[in-house]
Amino acid sequence: MDYSIHLAKKFKKPLVIFESVLMDFEWSSPRLHQFILEGICDTAEEASRVGFTYWPFIETKEHSLSEILPFILEKASVVVTDDFPCFFLPEHAEKLAGILNCKLLLVDSNSITPLASYEKSFGYARVLRPKLHDRFVESYVHRSNPKPSPKGIPSSDTLKKLKFLFSGKKEDISSYLQKMSSKLPNILPVLGKTGGRKEGLKLLKKFLKEGLPFYSEERSEPRPPERVRSSSLSPYLHFGMISVEEVVTAVLQSDPKIDWSPDILNHSYRGKNEGFFHPNPNINSFLDELLTWRELGYLLFYKDPSFRKDLSILPNWAKLTLEAHKGDKREYTYTKEEFEKAITHDPIWNAAQKELVLTGTIQNYLRMLWGKKIIEWSSSPEEAFRILEDLNHKYAYDGRDPNSYTGILWCFGAFDRPWSPERAVFGNIRYMSSDSTSKKFKLKPYLEYIRSLEGMSELRLFR
Repeated sequence: MDYSIHLAKKFKKPLVIFESVLMDFEWSSPRLHQFILEGICDTAEEASRVGFTYWPFIETKEHSLSEILPFILEKASVVVTDDFPCFFLPEHAEKLAGILNCKLLLVDSNSITPLASYEKSFGYARVLRPKLHDRFVESYVHRSNPKPSPKGIPSSDTLKKLKFLFSGKKEDISSYLQKMSSKLPNILPVLGKTGGRKEGLKLLKKFLKEGLPFYSEERSEPRPPERVRSSSLSPYLHFGMISVEEVVTAVLQSDPKIDWSPDILNHSYRGKNEGFFHPNPNINSFLDELLTWRELGYLLFYKDPSFRKDLSILPNWAKLTLEAHKGDKREYTYTKEEFEKAITHDPIWNAAQKELVLTGTIQNYLRMLWGKKIIEWSSSPEEAFRILEDLNHKYAYDGRDPNSYTGILWCFGAFDRPWSPERAVFGNIRYMSSDSTSKKFKLKPYLEYIRSLEGMSELRLFR
């Protein structure tokens, strides 16, 4: 937005914000479509209030994006879009460049620090962390305008408004969903899960009050949603409904005892996972997750944009140990369908899978356990990867993201080190067990919450 506004003023051209939704992208579903359309409604309302021209287009069986795109772009002087390095977006940008008669500019708005400023991607958080710390001050000081304004931009009143644009009204969402096709028509929206900027800001406010003050000690506790200490913001970050920059700013300014400025940064903690950003350990802990670990995944894709990453990016030690133990006997093996229906022998794993299906998310610690067990109970590492990718992207609101792949691949040893003792199936890859999880956490409230979800669900998947 900042750069588009700059260009519109510089060349004295009107600015049109165009947002489109494809129907049949991989793993598309009514669940994802509704979440995205709710976000568009919030954007339409805010654009109208501030004074920007916003044209949302929803692909339906009647009107495709390829049909309307030439008309919307034929008079464009320049097109500016997101430099998102994962899923179908890199290929989409390439195709777009091929049909334009003007420049297409991709702007990296993935995080605070520009990903292009790093010379390469990194295999470990401890290697990236000092480099991120070095870039943080300059990047934060030059972050984007939190309240972009159309002041000084030539009027777009003379532009002919396209037909078939979405109204941006929430009451029209259901009729559009009926006109859209998707790859997974049976994956329905989660009742009470709302997309959009308003909901994202509401969750951020709740997190600052109820989650952040306890984050470093309690973020991994599996609990019912009203008691979790995590932010629950990942779907809103993924779809651009809220930005990393504004989350970082809100978090840094959340401690009433400290008037935060870049002078507060403690450079004696450069490269460490605590102490650098803020004296408050909860703020440090959260920002290390939001910045270091998140950017690790985005850099993996940014330096080599692609639809997905797979086991080929694993460090050599992980590849070797997985290959050495590929033929090991598995105590239990399950098919993808058995995993999907949560009919394993393990009630904790089953609960995590049910949470994914019924709510579109998994509690953060159990998501790691969930992934590890699929590796342990699959016929091969390659089969386990395919199952993890499909289940995560099919049901999770925050799936199909660079961090989806870093999370999945971490289970196979990516961004980690070898662990002892060497075990069957895993070799030297970090092992996690449901027994240790049940000893580490009080799981009864979480398991009761999952049972209550099953009772309310209209889905017949687990019955």
